[in-house]
Amino acid sequence: MKRLTIFTPTYNRAYILPKLYESLCQQTYQDFEWLVVDDGSTDNTKELVEEWIREKKVAICLYCQENGGKMRAFNRAVGMTNSELFVCIDSDDQLSNENVVKDSLDFWDIHRNDYNEKHVAGMVSLRRSLHGRHDLTAAPSHGSLYNLCRYYGGETTIFLLTNILRNYPYPSFDGEKFVTDVYIYDRLDEDYQFIFHPYISQNCEYRQDGYTMSYRKLLFSNPRGHREYHAQRIRLRKKGLIHSVICYISLSLFVQDHTLFSASPRRLLTVLLYPLGCMKYVYDRYMLSREK
Repeated sequence: MKRLTIFTPTYNRAYILPKLYESLCQQTYQDFEWLVVDDGSTDNTKELVEEWIREKKVAICLYCQENGGKMRAFNRAVGMTNSELFVCIDSDDQLSNENVVKDSLDFWDIHRNDYNEKHVAGMVSLRRSLHGRHDLTAAPSHGSLYNLCRYYGGETTIFLLTNILRNYPYPSFDGEKFVTDVYIYDRLDEDYQFIFHPYISQNCEYRQDGYTMSYRKLLFSNPRGHREYHAQRIRLRKKGLIHSVICYISLSLFVQDHTLFSASPRRLLTVLLYPLGCMKYVYDRYMLSREK
């Protein structure tokens, strides 16, 4: 059994996936498995990965599913994983150098028991984008996922203990294919802390066919998942409570859910902020119409 599972969800990314594969082949330490979940691709992704499996340069597991979105692929991958640690590396990213696996596992072994305020559920390192800048001199040694990711503008790589991650699945909604990653991170932060590894573990490139480049349209194509994210933030009393209540109202109107008051985790606040929620709903509908 490998110590680390590197999970990659992919949909029609055969044209870019070889860059990630090459960065995995170059690793000096091979105590990992690459778990690829093909989310209903219509290109030659399946044939490409099967060819790499036959090459036997890297331990690869391929699972093909009907197109259901990253959160279903993620849940499936966690359920298939037996390794100690689990990390998601997207199909348009690559490991930053040939020692990423070794350096990450070594750092984890040295520091995993350093902090006792909360149980440690994983480790956070950095992603380098084409325009990213990272100042490691003032980096915190540990903390919540929220604070660590916010500190670096979300440009992070998160290694998670698999046996803990299994208890935090993404929700799924019929007809929807996306729930923001922060949904899981908010829940993990209630119970655990994370070690910060001041190390750039991967390079990322945001592409026009990716989630990041069409985020507003993505959220409103998956309104129930996005509403559940805000409802959870309200229940957990996270920062930005007022914003989450306003978004919850707007999205409830978007899906025509008339139980928005009775189902709200903060009913009185929902009533008080209802006019602002209506205004946001009108604004969001207008902006979506302009983006079509």
